Amino acid sequence: MTTEDLLLKAAEDCSLANLNALLKDLTAINGGDLNSFAASLQIFWENFPEEPDFEQAKFCLEVAKLRVPDSPVFRQVLNAAVKAILPPYLAKLGVLRALGLRDNSVHPNEIVRRIERLMAIKSGIMAFIAESGKWGMVTNVDALNATVAINLKDGGALAVGLDKMLTRGYFFKNSVATNKLTMPVKLLTLSGADFRNIVTAESVVHISEGAIRAMAERILTPQVMNMEAFEKWYISNATQTAAAPAKRCAATARSLKEMDLLLDEELKANASEIDDAMTSAFAGFFEKLKNEVAVREAKLLCTVIAKITDRAQVAAWETVFAPLKGKAPFWPLDPATAKLENLEVWGTLAVKFSGKLAKATMAVFDDEYLTYLAVRLPLKSINVCAEQLDAELIDLVFANPPLTTADLLLWAWKNRKKHPALEELIKLENVVVALNYSRLPKEWGAAQRELHTLLLDKEDFQKYIVQTAGDDIPALVAALAGASTFTTGERQSLLVKLSRYSDAIREHLEAGAGSKLLNAGGAGQEAAPAVEEAIYTSLASHRRLVQELHDIINIHQPENREALKTARAHGDFRENAEFDAAKERRNFLTRRRNELERDLARVNALDFSTITPSSYVDLGVTVTLEIAGAADEVYYFLGAWDGNPDKNYLSYKTKLGEVLRMRQTGDEVTLPDGRNAKIKAIAALPAEVLADMA
Repeated sequence: MTTEDLLLKAAEDCSLANLNALLKDLTAINGGDLNSFAASLQIFWENFPEEPDFEQAKFCLEVAKLRVPDSPVFRQVLNAAVKAILPPYLAKLGVLRALGLRDNSVHPNEIVRRIERLMAIKSGIMAFIAESGKWGMVTNVDALNATVAINLKDGGALAVGLDKMLTRGYFFKNSVATNKLTMPVKLLTLSGADFRNIVTAESVVHISEGAIRAMAERILTPQVMNMEAFEKWYISNATQTAAAPAKRCAATARSLKEMDLLLDEELKANASEIDDAMTSAFAGFFEKLKNEVAVREAKLLCTVIAKITDRAQVAAWETVFAPLKGKAPFWPLDPATAKLENLEVWGTLAVKFSGKLAKATMAVFDDEYLTYLAVRLPLKSINVCAEQLDAELIDLVFANPPLTTADLLLWAWKNRKKHPALEELIKLENVVVALNYSRLPKEWGAAQRELHTLLLDKEDFQKYIVQTAGDDIPALVAALAGASTFTTGERQSLLVKLSRYSDAIREHLEAGAGSKLLNAGGAGQEAAPAVEEAIYTSLASHRRLVQELHDIINIHQPENREALKTARAHGDFRENAEFDAAKERRNFLTRRRNELERDLARVNALDFSTITPSSYVDLGVTVTLEIAGAADEVYYFLGAWDGNPDKNYLSYKTKLGEVLRMRQTGDEVTLPDGRNAKIKAIAALPAEVLADMA
């Protein structure tokens, strides 16, 4: 009977006999191409029981180990099978997530491997935690919180995430032999062959040769022995079979250059995906990588990262590359303040590598980090990063950039139809600022030259500049006066061209502004655009704003990143309310953070107790108003964010505040509600108000 016949028969009748016959046939041809049976398998999965019994569920897990075509229907069947296999106390949401059922990037056979490890975790077994290099005894699996409770051998207890233990944990029988593994001093009395034999015999789940080596290396190097000594120990008294894999793999490379060469060889040979042991080995290599090497060989490091992403599942990227946070110059901890020369390597990469580096950056950090990084990168790097980013987040961050470069302006210009929110960015003041930057790293030079040509020679760009200027013609001409990179001839040419598209510009120039500008040889006599007005507020309000910014950066945004990561793991974004809510929350936090950073950059906190009232209404005084035909009203004249109508705390930024400010005792005023009033008295603030403002 052919495979097609067996699939159709099993689809009609999912009996144990039919499933066993089908499994035997699929297993026999697993080395071949099962993709040719994709259509028949789809029909089979569509007819599979929605609530499989235990034997049917076991069949699904066995099939998941094979290289069968993946599909959403198969994922649903596998999800139901796992729930049928797991004991009720383990069938919790957190456990299912740790198994990878909510993450489409986790291959089905990896899900089965995690299930086998989960079922092997029992109270009393010994566990080796690869990340910390610690040993302990498992005391409990908390399914509700998806953690494994471990009593550490060197004292204390630890709750480790179940996902970490299923992907990077090692589990052993609690025996005398295992006890030897927990003490490096005792390991030195054993040969490498003895170590491998003990690990193989005492492990409660299958452990590969690569995982055994990575475990030994994590225990012994560099604290107990160096790599040269380790190599000799590991092959000591080894059998012919154990000594055979003499050739290094990329994960155990001794240098970045060697890792790069080995990755090329392994990719050409279609090597298998990186397993848990290799994941730990790569992470260990990057942990030990010296900062000066990461800086000196930044481009090679980027290339290695890109090649590793071709071998490792997305879920492993964060673990592999996390040690490079802040160490690699192209991954600064704060992208908004990083030096451009440290980011220049992005512009030197081929697009095929920079695209993969952008995806890795998203996995190691998050999309918000990548957005703040992208806004500072060379143009071609902005392009590859933007492909990974949400349009709303781009609009929020790019509209208020920490640095306005020619690269950013060109990107906004070329993508203005997709991102109309960035139109305000493309104005002459910003163009001049971008062109005036000197001593930029060379990767930013090409964009400066292109922007310079665009402004002088491209009619559509010139019209756009005139359009964004609106009625503020003096500011436009003043901006041109500050363009130190233009010659007098270029200024004159540009003024003539701009005046063709705007009568207001022509009239302004004919009134004498043009000749002043040109006669100054470019120094410019027009008044510079007004500096943003300072903001004043109380110490209490300033402290509250600073605390709010701190909470957004250190509490709310990290929580939101985790919420986004969890929501993404659920798959299908079109009907994912949790993802939509997390994204809206992210946009709100980003907007609010931008507002606070902008306001706090120009705020002045005032101690109102030091202010002595004068005859003028100003911040830090009590104002008594005599109202025609009504009782007197008392207001406490305070800072921008101090207003409270219930207490008569009046912000100077309100309409009433603007009417009263700098008025004198005896002045008559018209209030915003139309009433007539007179400034009756100006006095110091009472003690209770000063206490609120302190």
